[in-house]
Amino acid sequence: MRFSKLTKPELDYFLENANFTEEEEKIFRMLSKGKSRNQVGLEISVSDSTIDRRIRDIKCKIARVGDGICN
Repeated sequence: MRFSKLTKPELDYFLENANFTEEEEKIFRMLSKGKSRNQVGLEISVSDSTIDRRIRDIKCKIARVGDGICN
């Protein structure tokens, strides 16, 4: 899923219902604006593995909101 391809109503829905942490919300917003994982990591000063883990958590929360299953 490319967050930058989501529509504004979809972004708003996930922000309101996915129960993101502050850091997850910040990452979600940056990715939805088209920033790369690398850019996000540099901007918030975290490692690539931490960004990957946060993105996995974000996708899991989005899947739960949409009644999907998260692995």
